[in-house]
Amino acid sequence: MTGVQTCALPILFGTAYHYWKKPPRVAPEPIAAVQPGQSTGFVAVPPPNGAPANTVMVVAAENCPHEDAQRADRLTAELKGCGIPVQRSHQVSFTIDSPDASVPERISSVMNGQLPIVFINGRAKPNPSLNDVIAEFKSGGR
Repeated sequence: MTGVQTCALPILFGTAYHYWKKPPRVAPEPIAAVQPGQSTGFVAVPPPNGAPANTVMVVAAENCPHEDAQRADRLTAELKGCGIPVQRSHQVSFTIDSPDASVPERISSVMNGQLPIVFINGRAKPNPSLNDVIAEFKSGGR
């Protein structure tokens, strides 16, 4: 055997072994719907001014390299890919008509959480997972 063949054979066998031992690709698990009594962690808040009904609103800085903004961009793209109507924004405002003193506290709690903040039909959660958003959207806020 020549020197090239001597070097090539271990490389060939090593590559074949690597691909042979590689774990098979596993399809992602289907996204489960919210079961009765199960919570996605979204809390009731007044809808942001101008928020369209039956549309997910994702709030974080736009055109920003910060991880929170990138996470919001990924979430928005994934929701669009699932066929869920989504609106991306970097600001929100509220009109509070409720005499309930806990409403401003709930808004403050959500808005002080980690970005992105997601609003769906009068409910909100800071930094939810894609599964939480889809489950909340499909449940209609129940």
